Formats: sequence, C-alpha cells, structure tokens
Amino acid sequence: MKGISDNYLQHFTLHSIDDWQSDRAAAYSGSDRKDGVISPDGARYLIKYAEEHTRVNHMDTSYVNNVLSEYVSSHILQAAGFPVHETFVAVRNQELLVSCKNFLGKHAHLIEFGHYMKKHYDSGEIGRIPRIEQIRHVLGNDPDLKPQAEHFWNVYWERFIGDALTGNFDRHMGNWGYIYDEQTQTITEAPIYDNGSTLYPALSEKAMKQDILVSPKEIARRALLFPKAALIVNGRKASYLDMLSSGWEPALSNAVCRVVPKITASMRKIHNFIENVRFLSDTRKIFYQTILKARMDLILIPAYERCMNRDYDKAAYDRLNTGEDYSGQLFERHWEMHQDEYVQIIGNIQQK
Repeated sequence: MKGISDNYLQHFTLHSIDDWQSDRAAAYSGSDRKDGVISPDGARYLIKYAEEHTRVNHMDTSYVNNVLSEYVSSHILQAAGFPVHETFVAVRNQELLVSCKNFLGKHAHLIEFGHYMKKHYDSGEIGRIPRIEQIRHVLGNDPDLKPQAEHFWNVYWERFIGDALTGNFDRHMGNWGYIYDEQTQTITEAPIYDNGSTLYPALSEKAMKQDILVSPKEIARRALLFPKAALIVNGRKASYLDMLSSGWEPALSNAVCRVVPKITASMRKIHNFIENVRFLSDTRKIFYQTILKARMDLILIPAYERCMNRDYDKAAYDRLNTGEDYSGQLFERHWEMHQDEYVQIIGNIQQK
C-alpha cells in the first residue's frame, strides 16, 4: 500500500473510500498532496495523503507520517477539551490518507490568518511564520477582528499550549483562522485543523525504538529543545519551554493556568485512546505515550507551577527579550545540571 513506511500498518484492512464522489468545488490550499471528496451521506471531506520523504539521516522515514500525526493529534487535542476537526484514517486507490471533515456550514467561509495579514502588511513584510507583534497588530486593528481582539488573543495562546503538548512545529499563517458566516454576519475562531506537523512525523519506528526510547536524554531533548513553535519572537522561532515558563506574555501565562489542569486531567483518556488505535504498532504507541507525558512533565506542568506562583524563569525571559535561542548548547548545559532529576522523571514515565 502506497504511503506506508512501517510494515505494521499493512496487516490491517483500513476503511476504503474508493466509491466516494470527488468534490469538484474543493480548492484546498497548502503544500501537502490533498483532494476533496463527498461521502455517501453528502458530507464534504478534505483528504491528505502520506507523502514520500527524502531521508536526511538514519532516523528518518521514507514516507512522512503526517497522516498518522494528523489523526492522532486531532484526537488528543479533542480529548483535552479543544475544538478540533473530525478525522479518520482510510485508503483510496490503495493509498493511505487521513480524511478531515469540512467544518464549514452552508453560508460559512474559512478566512485564514494569512488573509488578514495581507490587509495590513506589504508582501515583503510577510513570512511564512508570523511575528508575535504582527499577530497582536492584526487582531487589534483589523475591523473584522478588533471587536473580539482580546478573546481571539486568548484563544491563540490556549491553542499554543495544545501545540506545545503535541510538538507542532508548523502552525503557520495558513493553518489557523476564523469562520465568517454570511447569514449571521458573525466571525468566530475556526476549530483546530492541520495537525500533521506534530508527534515527530519524520521519525521512523526503528529510530523511535533503538535511538530514543532507550535514552532518557533523547526523550528530554525532544521535550525541551525541539521542535520550536511556529512563532517569531525577536527574530527567532520561539521555544515552547521559554514561552510557557518565562511570564514574558501575560496572556499566555494566564492561559497556562486555565488550560494545563484540563490537559492533566485528560492524560488517562489520551493514553487509552492511543492504546486502542488498532493500526498503531506497539512501538509507536509507546513512543507517543512517552513523548506526550515527557512534554507534560518537563514543560507544561513546571510552567503551570511557575505561572500559578508567579515564579517565572528569568533566564527564559531574558532569552526572549534579547532574541537568544534556546540552543542545543543550552540543552546540554541543563542536562548536565539536572540529569538526575530528568532521568528520574522519564524513568517514572516509562514505568507506567
């Protein structure tokens, strides 16, 4: 079956949508190979295919696992209480895909954030990843968004925390936005969609098993060091660790206090969901469960404690203020200083 990089998936018969009608009106944007289809009951779906991937090291897959990441992360975020689009994994013409239900009503339109950016900035000022001051400016000055600017700003940061949990490295301007309803003349935030760049989709199962799960340091590296967020702060992609623990953005600190307890309460549900996905291998299940818990225990819960106590990480604050990167060198220094603590935390995770 084309699009499968791990042999385990070939042992399962996935739902086929070969008989679904093509959606001729679909014109979905983005870089992944995709199409539009209509189910027998008339529902419209965006389908994304697994794509071939150029391997750059021994840890990479031949097919990027964006299909599995989209499906699993969407359900993880839903379990944690976030509004998310509906997804399921299927095959079409013997190709693996993830099917994402179109969440727009009859009179509704999705307006991506990048569209609003083009109303306020010249093309030369717009990169693929927005700068934090650009998001703030657009929300505070666009006539359509300004009436709900504070609400939309808070929602952005709440969802930033969800991306921190799943390790999203590509929440660029084209994969989040707002819904305009012509009938009601209202604008609301769209549900979370486009979650394929999560859960380390380029990693092979061999690398998960032989290089990462056996090494507390490699697990910690994937929690503390990378991936970075798709947000530019003072010229650099922001570190999730720094953003959440520093108190640098008050709205984010407040969101941490609101959201992290909900995620914490949902971790058993998330664990059980992963455990019951029949087409995930044992290696992939253990990797997902381990890395999610590591990101909780090494980033989100410490950030929650800091935000609740207003005991922020000054070094992280200073890095964000000066544009200094949370680098591999800094990670190595932190690992040396806290190795025993990190090893114990990760050991406790792996025993459960």
